[in-house]
Amino acid sequence: MKIIVIGAGITGPLLALLLKHKGFEPVVYERHTSVPLGGLVVNLSPQVFKVLNIVGLAHDVLSLGIPVERTVMRSEITGQILQDMDLPSRVLQTTGWPMSLTIRSKYNQFLVQKMEERGIPAHWGRKLVDVQQEGGKVTAVFEDGTSDEGDVLVGCDGIHSKVRDALFGATPAEYTGVVSVNIALKLSSTVADETQIGGFTPYTEELHPGTGPATMRQVTGNGCHFICSPSTENKYFWAVNVPDESPMLEDWRTASKSQVGKMLGSLPCARWSGDTGKIIAGTEDVIRFGLYLRPIPPVWHKGRAVLLGDAAHPTTPFLGQGANQSTEDVYHLVRVLVQNQPWTDASLEKAFAEYTAIRLPRVARAIEQAKRETKYRLAMDEEALRERDAMRAKGAEGDTWKVILEMVQGPFEGTSEI
Repeated sequence: MKIIVIGAGITGPLLALLLKHKGFEPVVYERHTSVPLGGLVVNLSPQVFKVLNIVGLAHDVLSLGIPVERTVMRSEITGQILQDMDLPSRVLQTTGWPMSLTIRSKYNQFLVQKMEERGIPAHWGRKLVDVQQEGGKVTAVFEDGTSDEGDVLVGCDGIHSKVRDALFGATPAEYTGVVSVNIALKLSSTVADETQIGGFTPYTEELHPGTGPATMRQVTGNGCHFICSPSTENKYFWAVNVPDESPMLEDWRTASKSQVGKMLGSLPCARWSGDTGKIIAGTEDVIRFGLYLRPIPPVWHKGRAVLLGDAAHPTTPFLGQGANQSTEDVYHLVRVLVQNQPWTDASLEKAFAEYTAIRLPRVARAIEQAKRETKYRLAMDEEALRERDAMRAKGAEGDTWKVILEMVQGPFEGTSEI
């Protein structure tokens, strides 16, 4: 059975690998001419490693990142340590898999490489413009006039999904009011490559994570949130979230050098205490982008075409669950395709309905908690700041960690059904 996968971000190649593993014939199409390099890092949780383990790649991906062992959160307003927890280490103990901070582009390139090594065709620079269905087949139509026909088509093409638009019409985006500012620092004599996305800071003698447990650090303040964590290649990943009432383009945009000083001067955390201010003082390149959501549709399929990941349920990154929830989609979509063979219009309708019924409530729960996190990160008045700090101080009993600890148990417990 031939399955057309639209999108070669991190979800499409993983889906193709699992489909191939189960004996299907996937073919991948991507609008970019090479592996998409958007994004900074992904926080891969046990959900991802369980699925990767089915195709024999879990331990290879583990080597790409750094397992997070500890989280620390401090209030810049009061100086109080709101959280200091080893919950990531406990996740490893209870599930057998860690929470691992991995450079997104490196993970994406790895999956594409493995996909190609296993003989899965990939076509680059092919922009989808339409999806047509007739006679038990589905056809992908591309901007260059070419097309391809298959038994099933899966839209893994993200928040800007052309598959979703073709099936259900264009859906307007909802601006969250949060701007994420990701910054690359020049803290050594090496000049950063201007073509790369910012957000990675070389270690220096003064700014170094040391030899203790790998720790994700967060600092909360008035209308500003800072996060920093070690990654591979002797660099920090870090990001700042600030409120901004002016909607921005839904994409990664690199500020010009002339804009860097002005942008940094507007960041409240540039004047914060500890390493936060020191790191910001060494900034060279800034990437700034708005965060958007779209309503989750009640139906994710039409005929033989179905949505997966951000194409169906985009979310903000505040729970670190975007890639993890998309991977759960991968597992359950392949599971229902395996279990509902032979494929007919009726059996596929049953399979896609089951897939949506299982996944929609779970992703909705994660997205709703991510929205609450947006409110915390936008907190500015005294009452909202008190509420936020009180919630953070609950640690593992706070709503955010409760949802995360629930999510990392998926997409299955015990033995995989496929």
